[in-house]
Amino acid sequence: MKILLATDASDDANAAVEFLLQFPFPEQCSITLLTVIDAHVFVDTDMVELTSEQNEALHATRNTVREEAEQYLASQAARVARDGWAVETMVRSGDVAEEIIMAAEELGVDLAMVGSHGQSAFRQFLLGSVSTKVLEYAPCSVLIVKGTALEQGPAGATMPAGNMRVLLAYDDSAPARKAVSLCASLPFDEQDEIVVVTVLTTITAYRQDMRQYINPIWQQKKIAARTALEGAVETVRDSVPNISSMLREGTNSAHEIIEAAAESGSNLVMLGSKGKKALQRFLLGSMPSHVARHAPCSVWVVRD
Repeated sequence: MKILLATDASDDANAAVEFLLQFPFPEQCSITLLTVIDAHVFVDTDMVELTSEQNEALHATRNTVREEAEQYLASQAARVARDGWAVETMVRSGDVAEEIIMAAEELGVDLAMVGSHGQSAFRQFLLGSVSTKVLEYAPCSVLIVKGTALEQGPAGATMPAGNMRVLLAYDDSAPARKAVSLCASLPFDEQDEIVVVTVLTTITAYRQDMRQYINPIWQQKKIAARTALEGAVETVRDSVPNISSMLREGTNSAHEIIEAAAESGSNLVMLGSKGKKALQRFLLGSMPSHVARHAPCSVWVVRD
């Protein structure tokens, strides 16, 4: 697995590095650590006429920022290398989200990792979150790391730091099966736990005769969903013995996944997403984007 981890020395970006070091990724992974120097922080020389002294100062500032970025990446790379990973570093300049997306495409990575916020939450909300843009337009799977991702536990219970509790969303689609296969391939510890959840979107009927007609159809749908859910559980069980399933009903699948993650104290949600073309990624649905934005934990959106 080839992983691109975008980091900028913020708390959330540092959490992404911690996640990388603690999560059971395959041993043969290669890691590229990327920092993007935001071009917006510098004066736009096309709009402002600078004196020679100002140009020199601007050039010196850019060099200083790049040197600091390289030093920071070198320190992070040393940490990652100590854990036995093959690691490289890369510094780019430009629009942060666009550079992450282009780097992911150029390197042909399988997974792009980003913190939930690059600088401050408020500024990122105004700019349009970098993590959201990467999620929607990256040509690969995306893992958005939130805060202290591996320290969460079920409500009212304790969970040893570092143990994984993964909520795996499954709807029997091709992308969901891809997420199941990926989950089954990861070297989880026997103390880790996987909860596979399927959400049935409820049908609202106002007339009594419609309810009578829909009810047997709904029951058949539930049986089919439970059968598919059990199949997904069996696929993962060989790798993670500590696995359970959950069938939920609700009017909004994203909301149900978010609620299930909160109730189970998950520290990671995994779900599949279809679409490779730009338009398909733009319409990706609101469901993975909504889960990624509002889930109380890290979210891994699996894309072919």
